[in-house]
Amino acid sequence: MTLLPINRTQDLATAFLDLGLDVAASRPVLLSGLPTLFRAGFQGGLPPMLQLMYDIGRVNDFERLADGTVPLQVWLSNAAFLATGTQQERVFRAALDDVSHRASGAPRLQPAVLPETKEVVIHRDDLLPYTYFELGIEAAKSVAKLRVPAFAGGVSRTVNGTPEVYLGTGWLLTPELLMTNHHVVNARKEGEAPAPDADLVLQAANTTVQFGFDAEGLEGQLVQVTALVAWDPTLDYAILRIPASGRRALRRKDKRIEKLPNDYVAVNIIQHPEGGAKKLGMRNNLVTASDGPDLRYFTDTKAGSSGSPVLTDAWEVAALHRGATFAENVTFQGKNVAYVNIGTHLDSILADVRARLPALADEIG
Repeated sequence: MTLLPINRTQDLATAFLDLGLDVAASRPVLLSGLPTLFRAGFQGGLPPMLQLMYDIGRVNDFERLADGTVPLQVWLSNAAFLATGTQQERVFRAALDDVSHRASGAPRLQPAVLPETKEVVIHRDDLLPYTYFELGIEAAKSVAKLRVPAFAGGVSRTVNGTPEVYLGTGWLLTPELLMTNHHVVNARKEGEAPAPDADLVLQAANTTVQFGFDAEGLEGQLVQVTALVAWDPTLDYAILRIPASGRRALRRKDKRIEKLPNDYVAVNIIQHPEGGAKKLGMRNNLVTASDGPDLRYFTDTKAGSSGSPVLTDAWEVAALHRGATFAENVTFQGKNVAYVNIGTHLDSILADVRARLPALADEIG
């Protein structure tokens, strides 16, 4: 099943040609990040437009690889990078946003109707204590990559003959409880019915947690989830039980972040974007709104970042990141292309746990 229709792939090929870049010379960049064996099956040496249509068609035909990689998502991310600062970048970013939501089932925002701040912040003291780095490195040890296999009726789902795997990020709420999004554990594409509870529990129990994946090539520490202990689709959270990993839980902010006029609050996100090595979003990262259970911010994220902790400059968890939407018409901190991100306030999640599962709330503390 393809993620984009043929007319969209034609638009992508035309947009890349309009960049004026040499297609043959650009292919190693466009295909970088895809598994070597997968790339090895690609035909080369075609005329520019045919080559682009062939490559885009191939990555579009493979909805998901065995390791959870979405090939079209990787190609679009690389194309957007090559197109940085051009009109064509918007074409690739919009397609990447669409593909990321379709593939992951992450919630969409409607940036056109959001009253986002559109300004450049100046004359603001951005100095941070030296311990900022030490505390950030320590906090990153508690963040992990997740690989969630999809099941239907108790049977493993497959794509192109391989098990269907979804990628996400999680973090330690306690040494033995890990927080992520419900939609990560749900392991369904956009438009699909949610996984029945039996499959949801099975998917969670077969989820692999990878701590210490701090750079490509590092295996880190693999831990297997033992149980799904709490979840809620509306607040989009899931709490998984794991064996003690020897790692400490993240510190939690005692009060929610409130967005006040002329008050600029920065939030940082430690994440595993696109299932890759751990990265840190900490630029153009101000909160834009805080309303009800939702926190909105401009901090950069990608697909695979779902379930990441949204952290203050003191490296305390304030919210659970659950999705991002490409916003073309937002200018913020000098950037004309931005992602509007949304997370669930941690205190809203913990209040839900206290109301429904008091014993678990006591364990969390």
